[in-house]
Amino acid sequence: MYEEILDVAEELFMKQGYNDTSTRQIAKILGITQPNIYYHFKNKENIYYQVMQRLAAEVGENLRELSAKNTNFEEKIMAMAFYLQQRHPFSLFMMMHDIQHTLNPETANKLFTLWSDSYKKPFLDVFENETKIRASLDTEFAVRQLFILISAYLDAPKEVRKDNLEQAIAIFFHGVLK
Repeated sequence: MYEEILDVAEELFMKQGYNDTSTRQIAKILGITQPNIYYHFKNKENIYYQVMQRLAAEVGENLRELSAKNTNFEEKIMAMAFYLQQRHPFSLFMMMHDIQHTLNPETANKLFTLWSDSYKKPFLDVFENETKIRASLDTEFAVRQLFILISAYLDAPKEVRKDNLEQAIAIFFHGVLK
């Protein structure tokens, strides 16, 4: 039942956000009582943390695998971005807002560390190992800007998601000038 609760909670948290998801909704979908949820989890924040911990582990592993492939810089970044779009079709902005503004500071710090290690670090590693990047570029800043760009296309309509993300990343890499 533990994993089933996490599965349903992940779907709801990612569609609705932390504030708009209740343990009552989770229980109703699973056909169980709220006390059954609290048998497995201390509170809603604990459920959210466990969902994010599980998701971050999966995403981190897959991003590291993609970053280790024997492809060029642009192909790696594009593959990593497409993976996030496929696996993570919800707003990173909403997720970050939930972490920063609704959770207690201790949980927020743990989740930010998870996000940094699992989502951001694989991208940073690719940027830092690329020899064609300008030496004056702050790779942390570049990766943050790339995440803002990718985030705009995670929950876009399916018919425009991949093509628009690909075009946006091409502009990120090459600019708009001839």
